[in-house]
Parts: sequence; C-alpha cells; structure tokens
Amino acid sequence: MQDRLQGLDGQPFDVVVIGGGMAGAGIARDAAIRGYRTLLLERKDFAFGTTSRSSKLIHGGLRYLELFDFGLVRESLRERERLQRLAPHLVRPLPFIVPVYRGARRGMITVRVGMKLYDLLTPGKRTEDYRTMSRAETLQREPHLEPRDLLGAGFYFDDLLLLPERLCLENILSARRWGALVFNYAEVTALAQPPAPNPQSLWQVEVRDVLGGSVARVTARVVVNAAGPWVDRVRRLARVDEGRRCVRTTKGIHLLLPRITDHAVYIAAKRDERMFFVIPWREFSLVGTTDTDFEGDLDGLAATREEVRYLLQETQRVFPTTRVREEDIAYTYAGVRPLAFEEGRAASAVSREHKVIPEGETDTFLSITGTKLTCYRSLAEEAVDRVGRLLGRPVPCRTHGLALDGSDGDGTVEVRLWADVADVARRSGLDPDQIQNLLQIYGRRYPAVLESAARAPELRERLCKQNPDIRGQLLYALEHELTETLSDFLLRRTGIGTSACMGLDCCRQIAAWMGEVRGWDARRVNGEIEAFLDEIALGQRFREG
Repeated sequence: MQDRLQGLDGQPFDVVVIGGGMAGAGIARDAAIRGYRTLLLERKDFAFGTTSRSSKLIHGGLRYLELFDFGLVRESLRERERLQRLAPHLVRPLPFIVPVYRGARRGMITVRVGMKLYDLLTPGKRTEDYRTMSRAETLQREPHLEPRDLLGAGFYFDDLLLLPERLCLENILSARRWGALVFNYAEVTALAQPPAPNPQSLWQVEVRDVLGGSVARVTARVVVNAAGPWVDRVRRLARVDEGRRCVRTTKGIHLLLPRITDHAVYIAAKRDERMFFVIPWREFSLVGTTDTDFEGDLDGLAATREEVRYLLQETQRVFPTTRVREEDIAYTYAGVRPLAFEEGRAASAVSREHKVIPEGETDTFLSITGTKLTCYRSLAEEAVDRVGRLLGRPVPCRTHGLALDGSDGDGTVEVRLWADVADVARRSGLDPDQIQNLLQIYGRRYPAVLESAARAPELRERLCKQNPDIRGQLLYALEHELTETLSDFLLRRTGIGTSACMGLDCCRQIAAWMGEVRGWDARRVNGEIEAFLDEIALGQRFREG
C-alpha cells in the first residue's frame, strides 16, 4: 500500500487543524486562502461525524428568537444568504409551515410576531414575505395536517442543504487548491505543547495513517482543535484540559419516511413541547430531531427504539391520515452536537453559539465548541483571525466572497441556470436526470466528471438501477476527491448510500470496480463491503429492540 504520509514527516506548519467536519474544513480553507501554511488531519472521513448527521438545513434559527438570542439569529440569517450565493448548487430555498393549534403554548399572536421579526432580520431576502396563514390556506398547502383545533400557521423560508457532505468536501478541495495539505484517515496520536513563555515555540504533532500504519511528526505554531464531539478527547491528548470539560455532547436522531409533505413543517411535540421538523428531502420526509445528553460511544451512534417511537408518534399525531408506521421507516441516523459546556441547563436550552477557546501554556491551542452548520464560515473567520494574530501576520478574510462550486471565483451563478440540460445530455449520451444529478453534486465542475466518463463507454453506465449516478463519478472520486473507502463513495461523495436502496443492490459491484482501480485483493474488497454494510446497519439497529 502506498504511504499516504510520505514526505510529511518533519514539515513545519503555521496551523494544524484537527478534525475534518464542517468546522475544520472551513477553518482549513480560510487559513489556506490567507496564505498560512496549513495541515488538516481527520481520523475518519471528511464529514463522517456530526456534519453528515444534521437536519440538512441552512437556517436562521427561528427558535432562537424565543431565547432572545438576536445576535445568533442575525448572524445565521446573514450566513444563510451568503451560502445561497456561494454554493447555489447545494442550497435551495425551502418553504416552512408552523401550524398553530388551539391551546398551544405558541399562539397565533406569538407566531405572527415571530414571522415579522424573522422577516425584518433577514438581509437581502429573495423570497416572499414571511407571514401567517388562515386555517383554510394551511390545509390547502398541507392537506394531511391534523385539522382538529387548527387555527392557522406561520409561513416562512429557510434553506435546504441537499448534501452536507458535499459542502464539507467543497471546502476541503478548495483548501487543497489554495495550498493546504489535507488527510482523511489520519489520526493524531500525540501532541506536545510548547513551553511558556516563548510564543515562538512549536507544537509537536504525531499523526498515524489509519489505513497504512505509517507515522509522521510535524510542527505547528498553532493547533486548532475542531474535532466536534471529540474535542475533549483531543484536549486530554494535548494535556490542556486541566480536568475541565469544554463540550456538552447532546444526541439527535432522524427518521427517513416516505414523502408526506410538500413543505417543511415545524411544530412542537405534544409530549415535551420540543420543536421538531418534517422536511421534504429527496424522495423522503426527514423527521427530526431529538436533543438528549449523550455520554456513550461516539463511533457507533444509532437511534434507539424509544427515540424512534417518540418521533414517529409525534409525526402520526400531526399527520394522522398518512398512517405512517414503523415498517415505513427506510432508515434512521444519529449524531452528536458539540455544544459549549454550560452547567445546570437543559440540553435544548444550551446556546448554539460557537466559541473559540484559547488554551495551553501559550494560548496557541484553540478549541472550537458550539459549531452550527449554518455559521461554519463565520466561525472559521473568527478562528483564523485569532490564528493570524498569534502568528503576528494578520490577513483579511476573503471566504465571504469566494464561491464553493469548484471555481473559487469572486461570486457565482447557479449552474443550472445556464447549463442546457437537454443539449448536454444529447452530446454526452446521458439521460437528463443524470445531467441534473451532476449539476447538483459538482456545480461548475460537472464538465470534469463528464470528461472522466468519456474515457470509455462503460463509464457512462449507471452505478445503481435506483439512482442516476454513473461509473465516471466513481473514477472521478477516486482520482480527485480523496476517496479511500467504499463507504466514502457511497455515503459521502454521492447519495447512493443514503437513498431508499441504501446501496445494497450495487455495493458489491462498486467495491469490485474500486478494487480494479486501486489494485485491491479479494480480502480488501470483501472487507470494504463488510465495513459499509456495518455502517448502514446502524440505521436499522432500532428494530432490534
């Protein structure tokens, strides 16, 4: 096996970022764009953790208005509008309905005020005004809603993030284009901090290639701990924790049901008044989420039967005529939020605001908490501003104006607006739905994927009968997208593994094709299949009781 860390040993860096989720990817990109020598290390695959287990929303946080956290709402809405412009192939406006029932804690007046505030706080709004609707209009828009005691609803827009894993990858690939070194399956095994009071001293960082076993040691002026739920584990490794917790880990689960709504529905659960979503995503309705403290195994997260029943029963209550049952659940997924640790507060009441916490003898170890998917870019800006001050070389941030569609350009336009799908399909020999899929996944990089597919006729074949993805995408992912395992490709480079078939009917053939390209023996191919099946089996574990 090729030594992936070859040439890394002994290299000096301005900043080493630990963690390849949304926060770490954004920080690495920002640092590289500013000209800082940057290394990013991820123990598993990019977006493996919390990023890929979110509610798939870029949203302003309507709920935060109730907590009077206007600053977080304003920041979230600003970042939401920026992502619409910078990654338009991945972000879509999504209409939301907030049903109001007689006797509910949030009445029509409360919802009307919330809609007005949300509307006023939204910069550069491109949709219709946020407002309240009558009972009749609400049922016209969503006829499956429980009609008894329905008074009306709030109506507003947030954004759907089609593939969070791809947004994370866009940041990773952009960081590489700007000169950063990035590695998945690279575990930090040792961290030695520089002695005070000399701020010019260097962190000693040891990293092991999880796949090949090789080890490299590098130095860094600054270390950024963006490990998400694993932040405290990295702090202990660096011996900067002083026995204190930095992160409060709370678990959230989601169910994938057959499509039951045209709008996203946001409503309070009857059992505990916690707000939850029913979101139209691909062929599904995505239902979530829970919010409970979690201290278990972060590497084997799965929804429990009780958590699933909670969400399913609330969905059945709100949409009684759909008659959804447990057997209708395609799969579930579970993630853990890395919230800032706050003593004595309920999980749902803990602030979602991010923090950049300086630690260590020289304050050159920066721990990140409270990461919110929507605000990852502004978090990165704040973190890298601090990195620049620590390095004594502050440079202005540019990420608010550089596109995330493969172009790194100063501004962008939705690729679907100028690509003639019928013409591209005719010239490429692909179906229109396959071209639409390429535009949605790759943005303005889609011609490069078509070039890969043009090498041989079989590369234009579908990978899976249930999905539009083609073999050329597999080749492109292996050559250009840091794809190391079968799970990487099926779950985090394409949407095959998260579709209704979950890749079960094509994973063996795709593993064989990957083996041909990478030179894997039969044992490695079978191991990749088993690892993928184990990973998606977590989504069915609730059925075991």
